[in-house]
Amino acid sequence: MLFIENYFDYRFPQWAYYPALLIFLLNFSSYFIRITEFENLNGHFDGTISFKEDFLILNESEYKYSELENLVICGNSFSGEKTKNYRYGPMYGYGIENLISFTHDGFKVEKYFQLNSERHLNELQATLIHIITCEKIPYRREYLNFINEEHRSFMLFELFIGKLIKEKRIEFQDGIRLIGLKPKEAEDFKTRHSLK
Repeated sequence: MLFIENYFDYRFPQWAYYPALLIFLLNFSSYFIRITEFENLNGHFDGTISFKEDFLILNESEYKYSELENLVICGNSFSGEKTKNYRYGPMYGYGIENLISFTHDGFKVEKYFQLNSERHLNELQATLIHIITCEKIPYRREYLNFINEEHRSFMLFELFIGKLIKEKRIEFQDGIRLIGLKPKEAEDFKTRHSLK
């Protein structure tokens, strides 16, 4: 309103400032309410999920990694993570957008799970890197996509990509793209891993 009054030489009546002030205060206070607001959790989670050295425990049932087929793991959210609601709605999520799905002995198992903190997300990623790079689960190219981009710079992951390139199970350019290396870094990678 002040912009219009200063640049267009138009004067608003005195009463027009009160609704504008009220709208500003409501918008400003809603921001502070959102600071502590979490998404609605319609339901609850029962059971646990644990990754051990050679097997997965899901609700007290053990599944050997080598026996899992069609594995899908999406572990990208944690409790307290900011949502994508920038202007309205809850500001934080409960970390429930995580999924594990696989086939074992002909039966499909699909469970959503919660990660309670960013530390749990990092531990899950470190565990996935260990399981995939030690080939506890038979190698498939799509399993490399389970690793978040920020965790692909881990030395263990980089060494595994070097091994896959040497064994010709993955193309050099695809491996470099997975790790996220720039051209100069790619040349250093090639030298470090004795790749042609």
